[in-house]
Amino acid sequence: MTIRFEENVSTENAHLVCQWSNSLGKDFQEQWMGSKIPFPLTLQVLQDLGGVFSVFDGQEFVGLIQKIRLEDRNLHIGRFFINPQKQGQGLGRQTLRKFVSLAFENEDIDSISLNVFEANQTAHNLYQKEGFEIVQMVEAPVRKYIMKKSR
Repeated sequence: MTIRFEENVSTENAHLVCQWSNSLGKDFQEQWMGSKIPFPLTLQVLQDLGGVFSVFDGQEFVGLIQKIRLEDRNLHIGRFFINPQKQGQGLGRQTLRKFVSLAFENEDIDSISLNVFEANQTAHNLYQKEGFEIVQMVEAPVRKYIMKKSR
């Protein structure tokens, strides 16, 4: 497994992400994109997002991750999605581990945060195993956690 990142997402790969996400339905899309992105996911919405990185395993496109904002030396990440047919093979863990490691190489970053819906136990467990801790719980519109990992 050789995880690498490329800034942005090609039109071809954006089509794949839309296919993967839309086939799993509105509730799934909300878990990884948040409630502000309308369903079904469209190519235009994906291509308008800033800070998006394509995730590759070798030469194969396998997913996305986004740097959402840098604020007070904290990088907030999100919109992390691995091809559903590739999940359960350790790609998510390797991707997250490498992305966090690369982010911490930037001396302006002391911590990394993300949001995860309470119902998304698979993601929650992954983040916990990778050293993220719950720092806040948000109740509305759906219960979610803000998790954070420091250097």
